[in-house]
Amino acid sequence: MKRKIAVGFLACLVVVGVRAQEVDTVRMWNLQECMRYAVENSPRAVRQQLASANLRASYHEAIMQHLPSLSGGVGVSAGFGRNVDPGTNTYTTVNTLSNSYSLNAGITVFNGLQLLNNTRASRISQLRGEEQQQQVEDAISQETMQAYYDFAYALGTQTLAREQVEASRDNLRQGRRMMSLGLRGASDVAQLEATLASDEYNLTKVENNARTCELRLKQTMNYPPEARLQIDTAQRYDLVPSLETADVTEIVDLATATLPGARMSAMDVRLARLDLSTAKARLFPSLSASAGLGTSYFKNLKTDATPFSRQFRDNLSKSVSASLSVPIFGGWSRQTNIVRMRNNLRSTQQSHLETQRQIAVEVEQAVLDLNGSFAERQQAEKQVQARLMAYRVALRKYQEGLLSALDLQTTANQLLEARANFLRSDLTWQAKRKLVDYYKGIPLLAR
Repeated sequence: MKRKIAVGFLACLVVVGVRAQEVDTVRMWNLQECMRYAVENSPRAVRQQLASANLRASYHEAIMQHLPSLSGGVGVSAGFGRNVDPGTNTYTTVNTLSNSYSLNAGITVFNGLQLLNNTRASRISQLRGEEQQQQVEDAISQETMQAYYDFAYALGTQTLAREQVEASRDNLRQGRRMMSLGLRGASDVAQLEATLASDEYNLTKVENNARTCELRLKQTMNYPPEARLQIDTAQRYDLVPSLETADVTEIVDLATATLPGARMSAMDVRLARLDLSTAKARLFPSLSASAGLGTSYFKNLKTDATPFSRQFRDNLSKSVSASLSVPIFGGWSRQTNIVRMRNNLRSTQQSHLETQRQIAVEVEQAVLDLNGSFAERQQAEKQVQARLMAYRVALRKYQEGLLSALDLQTTANQLLEARANFLRSDLTWQAKRKLVDYYKGIPLLAR
């Protein structure tokens, strides 16, 4: 019996050791890994990749339009009853069999540079699709970053709440010990018990909020909801002073040159200009050329026919043609289309200017938020130090019987609030710093 108990105890130790090892090997996700996972597993990003692939295919098609077109044909027919004899070109009632073969080629020599403009437009559209792909990935990265910092803040407040519960339990144990010695009354112990219950309630609330933030991060990342997700909250930017106001102009220039939205807006202007050039090209004549080869074979089913090779050679025909099309009058549709394309160009130029102004405002706001969050972080850090000193003094006074439990709870709550404010301001500063770096041309997701 003792041997069985010993074996069972060893098995329990092995299971506990294996589970402890599994806990130790849980992967810790940093911000870069979360954003990369979100981009690689986002249906939005996949749809945009497919759209970009279609634009690349359209560009290749536009290039191939410059090459001549080539087509071939083979036909066979059988005649029964009254039909035309190709040999005598007269009607006959003899059954016949005939074959035809053709090869044709054509090329557009000139059409007002429409083909060239279409190729350029397809190339710009392909580049615009790549920028739009980057814009989608950046949007996903920003959403993931916000959810990541929300989860990090929830985990931080959860840690603070647990520390508060432990401190309240220590105070309650000490209060009961002092009451047994006659140094404290029952009312003080009751107040300490109420404080512990309030702190435990707050811990439950922040734990629920942490689970909600974790689920929101999983949803943003398209991460399996049932799988565990632990993030590394230790990574931080190095603390640096706030930006100077003079740096804003330089950041605006970098943002308008590197952001996908600004580049797409500039490409829209180029596409509108090419559309206007194509509309004007429709006023010019178009010239096309073509060439063809053809031959045939005929057989009277009741008599012997000329050999196939001889008929193929003798019936061979060749053709070369050129076609010139001159637009004279088309109901003023071409001129109206030019007016539309010119107005579209002007509208696109105004949209481009509006995009640049919007980016400038966003950059200035981001820099202001960064400077403000840095100042808030500094003040929050000072507040934590002051509240911590006040709590230590209050705790010592309480232990000496010079302070009530209610006053101690008030001081502890003020310290908890100050630490939570510092955590929030620090994470806000981290996010704003990341956003300003993005405007400075540093990618959100490292390549």
